[in-house]
Amino acid sequence: MEKKLQSLGEFYRLQSIFRRTYMSGKVTEAVVAKIEMPTELVKEEEIQQNVSMVEVRAKAMTITSNEDYEKAAEFGQQIKAQAKVVTDFFKPMKDNAYKAHKAVCDREKTMLKPLQEAEKILKKSIAAYKKEQEQKKRELEEKMRLAAEVEKEKKLNEAAAFEEEGNQEAAETALMEAQMVETVAASAAVVMDTPKAKGLSSSKDWEIESIDHQKVPVMFSGMEIRPVDEKAIMRLIRASKGSIQIPGVTYKETIKVSIRR
Repeated sequence: MEKKLQSLGEFYRLQSIFRRTYMSGKVTEAVVAKIEMPTELVKEEEIQQNVSMVEVRAKAMTITSNEDYEKAAEFGQQIKAQAKVVTDFFKPMKDNAYKAHKAVCDREKTMLKPLQEAEKILKKSIAAYKKEQEQKKRELEEKMRLAAEVEKEKKLNEAAAFEEEGNQEAAETALMEAQMVETVAASAAVVMDTPKAKGLSSSKDWEIESIDHQKVPVMFSGMEIRPVDEKAIMRLIRASKGSIQIPGVTYKETIKVSIRR
């Protein structure tokens, strides 16, 4: 029976077994089976033998004469030629490996695409919900502020009326109450009941809506942003937490959603 070998190691292992078994006189069908060394392995072994002593020769070479100089140049050309032999030998293998790797990557990309699209859709929905909650929070805080303004104005009017009546004590009390309303309104904040979800987090971010290239300045806040560099502009926006105004740039606040495993 014939056996096709996959590596030099396997070839030498079977060759060793053959020698030991043959010397002991125990020749069997398995041992005397035809052993073929693949052409590629033969070629690789041949190239390896040719290049194995090149470095030793280079270290041993000394140049003390014009003749040595010419021999060194000739040896250098031989090294270059042998390097091309090595490169040419491995090129088909590298090409095949690249094609195989690319094919695997393409299959992976195809399989990941619907998952990535699903994640984008999910993040967009989560961000929309968070944005809606933030909007409700701002609306409630605005209602509280307006209510506080009305209450403060009411107390100030009461204080003025008491003062006209000559009731100084009541006027001072009304003024203190007006100040208390103003202080409470300034520090009050609505806390929304946002559910905690494992592996999910969100943060405030910003998104450029439009850029008028003619109006964008060359330098802004010590940073060169022209030709228009959107990454540099985004760094400025994020650093200012969305408070900066750049001529020619329109942006809006968004919510960035992250999902962990």
